[in-house]
Amino acid sequence: MTPAPVSIPPPQVFRAPLAARIGVSACAVFISALALFLILAAGASFTIGAAFGLFMALIAAIMTALAALVVKEAVSRWRLYARLEGGRLTALLPLRRGFIEQKRVGVDIAVSDYDHIETRLEVFSALGVTTAQRAYALVKPNGERFFLGADREMLTPFFEKLVNAIVSRTGLKVADLGMVDGDPGFLLVARQSVPDWSSASLSEAEIEVRNRRRARTPQILIAIALTVTLARALGGH
Repeated sequence: MTPAPVSIPPPQVFRAPLAARIGVSACAVFISALALFLILAAGASFTIGAAFGLFMALIAAIMTALAALVVKEAVSRWRLYARLEGGRLTALLPLRRGFIEQKRVGVDIAVSDYDHIETRLEVFSALGVTTAQRAYALVKPNGERFFLGADREMLTPFFEKLVNAIVSRTGLKVADLGMVDGDPGFLLVARQSVPDWSSASLSEAEIEVRNRRRARTPQILIAIALTVTLARALGGH
C-alpha cells in the first residue's frame, strides 16, 4: 500500500499592511518638510530679535526630533518582514518593532530549537494617557530568549499573526506572563524601558486598574481632538 503523501504547508510571508506603510511614509514626508520650514524660519527670525529667534529654534528642534522619529518608524514598517517555510523562520526585524528600540537583526532560525513562546502585556502611562503593547519572545530549553517584537495598541497586529502561524505549524505552547508596567521615559519618545522578562506580573487588582485606564485612553484622545478642533473653529470667527 502506497503511503499517503505528507502535506507540507506552503510558505507564509508576513509584512506590515501596505496602507499603514504608505500612511506613515506620507506623515514622515510632511513632518520632515515642516521641520525644514521651521529651521529656515528660525534662522530668519533672529533678525526680529534674539529671544524670538531662540524660541523658533526650540520649536524647530522639537519638530526635527519628531520628524526623525517618524522617519525611523516609516523605515521600520517597510523593513519588517518574516517568512515561515517548513520549520524555519526567516525574518528582518528592524529597530522600531515596539515602543522600545531594539537592535536591527536578520535571522534564519529553526523554530524546533525553541521550547515555547512567551508573551506579556507591557503598559505605559504618561500625562494621563495609558497605552500598551503585547510583546513576544521565543524561548530555548535553556531559558535563552529571542525577542521577536511587540504589537502596539491601535496598530494592526503583526507579531500576533506570526506567533499564531508558528504555533499552528509547530505546536509550540504559548506562556502568558501577565502584565508589567513599563517606564514611558519622555512621552514614549526617548528613554522608555521595560522590566526584564523574569519580572513578576502585576496583581489581578493592578491589572484591572491598568485595563480601566487603557479603556479610557481613546475617549481622552477624542476629547483632546474635539477640543483642539473647537478652539480652532472659535478662533477663526
